[in-house]
Amino acid sequence: MENSKDISPTHCLNCGTAVHDNYCQHCSQRVRDNTDRSLTQLLGEFLGNVFFIDNRFMISVWYLFRYPGRMTVEFLEGKRKKFISPVTLFLFVNLIYFFLTTLTDYSIVLSDQLEDQLYSGEWVVDMVRSKMISKDLDFQAYSAVYQKTSDTISKSVMIINVPLIALFVYLMAFKKRRYYYDSLLFAFHFFALFLMIMTAAGWLDELITAIAGHEDSILSNVLFSVFLYGLPILYGGLSIKRFLNLRWYWAIPAGVGVIAAVLAANMVYRLIIFCLTIWFT
Repeated sequence: MENSKDISPTHCLNCGTAVHDNYCQHCSQRVRDNTDRSLTQLLGEFLGNVFFIDNRFMISVWYLFRYPGRMTVEFLEGKRKKFISPVTLFLFVNLIYFFLTTLTDYSIVLSDQLEDQLYSGEWVVDMVRSKMISKDLDFQAYSAVYQKTSDTISKSVMIINVPLIALFVYLMAFKKRRYYYDSLLFAFHFFALFLMIMTAAGWLDELITAIAGHEDSILSNVLFSVFLYGLPILYGGLSIKRFLNLRWYWAIPAGVGVIAAVLAANMVYRLIIFCLTIWFT
């Protein structure tokens, strides 16, 4: 029996352009034999799309940590080929955050919603009391139902934080960056970085606790505070400095402003999660 021939197409199967390399110079689709229907080929394409085997994900993460703000500026200058899209980067980091970290700042318990938020008050208590009566549940039982639903919703709508952060950054940076689109790109990149720092903080806290054999060690508290507050302010300052082309002495105040935008967005996000959770339980 004759071996099947390796057929290399001379025209792009997507747009019809004549091709002379592994990728079409017109639409960038990869050139391959379209008769390949193997599961290996399908799995390879799936892994390539999910885990960014073309290295753009790792390059994007490297830029976030090594050159804060630079990827956003290069995106706005049209230099985008070597990076994955800001939305894809955020969604992948968001997935990592919710599955691999123990921190719960974006899905807080019901008691915290009732007492510790700026919007906490009698109207919040009345909504919960009304829901408990309609479900015929005590506070403990309803809290368990609430938390399960809140966790699910918070994972689904985490992206709401991004346009909120972008709005605050836009108002802060209006004289330098007059388009909301610019601030939205910055928010996607910085919030992805922020979630990675939060994830690392959770891992570090667990590691030190395991080594120390108990919680609330001095070293754990110090390092956790550095990761939770120091690094975000540092990277916020470096990112906004490059994004807005600021002088060095404005970098730290601007970084504090970026973190304030993240916290303000988080507060609005918690209120949205509370209202949605009450609605769906």
